[in-house]
Amino acid sequence: MSASKPTQKTSQILPSCYHLKNPEYTGSIYVGGKVYQTPYFSTKEEAELELRCLEKTMSYEMIETLEMEGMYPERATIMEEKYQASGRTDGLYTGLNMRDVSVSNNATD
Repeated sequence: MSASKPTQKTSQILPSCYHLKNPEYTGSIYVGGKVYQTPYFSTKEEAELELRCLEKTMSYEMIETLEMEGMYPERATIMEEKYQASGRTDGLYTGLNMRDVSVSNNATD
């Protein structure tokens, strides 16, 4: 894996096809554009067990992604600071970025 954080990651069980009644199943892990797969198994349960093993081998839970940070991680901090400074207690963040405009604290306005 590369040194930079991947954009996203997913771990799931996939059928070999969607049109048959009894497909085989594989565990699939997608991390930053790369796909890692288990062999196919006749039951979903077998594939789930093998997927957990693959996750452990890859340390899947430890892989940090950009998706986990959010689009703009600093935005939440800025909005919370503005909310606290406004003296509001109503949980409404609407209008906090407006400058030179009075914003009503009355939720019915």
